[in-house]
Amino acid sequence: MSRPDRIAVHLASPALFVGASADGTGADTDVVTDDRGLPYLPRHRLAARLRAGAASALTVAPHLSRAADDLLGRDRSHGADRMLRVGHAVLGDDVRAAVARALAGREEPLRTTLRRAVTDAYTALESGVEVGPDGAPEPGRLRTHRVLLPGLTLTAALTWAAPADEEHWRILARACLATTQIGSRGTRGRGRVDVRLVGPGPEDPHTTTLRLAAPPAPGNPPTPGMPPAPPAPAAPLARGTSTGSATRAREVR
Repeated sequence: MSRPDRIAVHLASPALFVGASADGTGADTDVVTDDRGLPYLPRHRLAARLRAGAASALTVAPHLSRAADDLLGRDRSHGADRMLRVGHAVLGDDVRAAVARALAGREEPLRTTLRRAVTDAYTALESGVEVGPDGAPEPGRLRTHRVLLPGLTLTAALTWAAPADEEHWRILARACLATTQIGSRGTRGRGRVDVRLVGPGPEDPHTTTLRLAAPPAPGNPPTPGMPPAPPAPAAPLARGTSTGSATRAREVR
């Protein structure tokens, strides 16, 4: 079975990925965009959230700690010895190609106007009152925030420095499932996400991620460099066949 080759980040709520946009949007807190005005999630932020998700998953599966360190680096570290490199989480190829065609050959100031329109198409402006150190609103301190619209899906490519075994895939899948918030203002409901592994085949990403996150099937040794295969369905009992518990009960009698 082919391996997943990217991670999908679906925005379930407005998300605030703070950074500098290509041309500035006038908001107090801007959103990070590329040089064409398309918003994206920087790879180091995605990797950090996956590492936090892996740490959460390790509380119930501490035996996967070695695989987590191999995959994503040790806590607070993103050194060159990591097996996995995560790319920027970006919008789809079709969208990026269409924007590139629209900007091709455009001169300023039209090019800047188009870039800002691209950013506006995928974001919204929210406003709120600044909160002081005591938790109370500050009078006259209205602030604006540029947020990504909910419903968008960003994808990040996966690059491997070494073949991954079954435990590496398992902790990666569990890290994805445990990553439910990315970005700022999470306590106010911003940045709720669904993170899933996506393969080149037709399998649903949620199904793929759950399959890889599942414990190993008994008697099914891992294959280096390949994700675990789905367990074979149990054969139905023939009519009149007794279960093991019923057999033991008759032996006792």
